[in-house]
Amino acid sequence: MNISTRGRYGLRALLEIAVQPDEEPVTIKDICQRQQMSVTYLEQILHRLKKAGIVKSVRGARGGYVLARKGDKITVNQIINALDGPISFSYCDSPQLREKSCIGPSACVSRILWKKLEYLIEDTLSGVTLADMRKQVLNLKSLKLSNHRRKE
Repeated sequence: MNISTRGRYGLRALLEIAVQPDEEPVTIKDICQRQQMSVTYLEQILHRLKKAGIVKSVRGARGGYVLARKGDKITVNQIINALDGPISFSYCDSPQLREKSCIGPSACVSRILWKKLEYLIEDTLSGVTLADMRKQVLNLKSLKLSNHRRKE
């Protein structure tokens, strides 16, 4: 299982928004410059995140994107679901795909393993909020800054 580029970029963009002082709006251009992303691709990502109620746009000269709710109310699982859909390791839950690759959930013992793994990952991602990751980013930045000052 891989988290898509959309999921990874979305998380990085949200962290850029989350670390802004005083919840200032961040422009797509600024996020793209700092994270080396395509503007067009990020626009698509932010559109999905807006639709999911994770970000909101602010119009005007100082406009951009802000979090739609506090970072401690946004989990990584919500972000991934908004961008990639639910995590799935098998085709057991999709009738269209099951016909091609599965003998059916009632006869498939391995389905139990795949579902257990999905639940563990979802539980882990649900236990990490954007606020948690924001703290880690800010700690990294202060560590880099203090290391840089020591070298001077």
